[in-house]
Amino acid sequence: MNRHVAIPTYSRAERDRRWQIANQLMEEQGVDALIVYGDREGAFPASFAPDTYLTNERPGTIVLFPKGGEPISVVVLPTVVEDHIQARATHSQGWMQPQNIYVGKMGSNVAEILEDRGLAKARFGVIGLEPYPPFYFDGPMPYNTYQNIVEDLPEATFKPVGNRFFQMTAVKSAEEIAVLKRSAAIGEDMCQAMLEVTRPGVREDEIYAAAMRACADHGGFTTIILMGSGPEFVGWGPPAWTYRPERARTIKEGDVVLAEVFSSFGMLETQHQPAIAVGKVHPDFEKAAAAARASYEAGVAMLAGGETFGAVVEAMKQPMRAVDGWQVHPLVHSIDPFGLIGVGDKMANLPEASEYAQMLSIPSLGLDTVLEAGMVFAMEPNCAFGRRVVNLGGTAIVGENRGIELNDNSTRLMRA
Repeated sequence: MNRHVAIPTYSRAERDRRWQIANQLMEEQGVDALIVYGDREGAFPASFAPDTYLTNERPGTIVLFPKGGEPISVVVLPTVVEDHIQARATHSQGWMQPQNIYVGKMGSNVAEILEDRGLAKARFGVIGLEPYPPFYFDGPMPYNTYQNIVEDLPEATFKPVGNRFFQMTAVKSAEEIAVLKRSAAIGEDMCQAMLEVTRPGVREDEIYAAAMRACADHGGFTTIILMGSGPEFVGWGPPAWTYRPERARTIKEGDVVLAEVFSSFGMLETQHQPAIAVGKVHPDFEKAAAAARASYEAGVAMLAGGETFGAVVEAMKQPMRAVDGWQVHPLVHSIDPFGLIGVGDKMANLPEASEYAQMLSIPSLGLDTVLEAGMVFAMEPNCAFGRRVVNLGGTAIVGENRGIELNDNSTRLMRA
């Protein structure tokens, strides 16, 4: 990536556009104010950060937004205030005024702030109660936080409005697309760094470290990479050595290294799906890669304004059906925000699956949604034959006639 390209930033016009969306939502839903829950900072992947959408500030807050007014930010620690003071000194602050920032991200404190602002009897639209897959099927807002707000404001009313908010924010502005492209370029470099270091004798943690260095080297952010390797591999998650004490695996000739790379810049995330063949690999891997690539191409071709998300999912299933492959995880999902998920016909299609107490498949969600130009999707077709899997793909934007691809190298089987 060219280091000398200007860094995209958000203008006052972008702030006004987003605040107008919030006011439009309140008007449409018949509420006086929004309560917007933002998950803890560093929650990754699938961060839930509608708070930063409205503040352009450090994530992990609860935003209170009165209709026609300015947002109020309830932050978790005094260090957030200290950061804001520093940003004001260097003229890099976001959109929040000091008089609208409170410390104390607890439900009882939120209720007290709302009372002080004359909103004790208001009608509130709440963002954070509804499912936000793939990690928050019960919603991200903690029970005690919400319960304390409700109990301390007995004359107020509350309704969930998160699903509608995410529909209204799914189409990206030109400024947001510029930020997404920067994120995608960083992710592309992360995948390239993984490819360049991969060879027999290298450990998985060395490959992981190369991607992390590439991300930091370009001012990106990530906290995790999903990765595994071997002549056979059916898992999908962070490497086992990141959560239990064991040695990282050493790469061998004939292995395939599979990963999911998350790149974030300015709180907009792109996802990349590198699959790296190490020398000559089993023919099943080549067959799976061909089917996954065909699925990717079919999906991108259908990412057009006016199509339904279901049509995209159906198109991506066809190459898998043609070769009778199964899937380790979904084929495609929305991103920035999450919410729409398209799943293949068969998941966890292994004899050992019958040994487990319960196997609930991830459902497809939002298949009837009509696509609009500017929506963003993670394309992650994956195909398995027995215990041999290939996952590839990247991030694409819905265009007028077909998808606009933001990256290239991870959309094909990479060869070390």
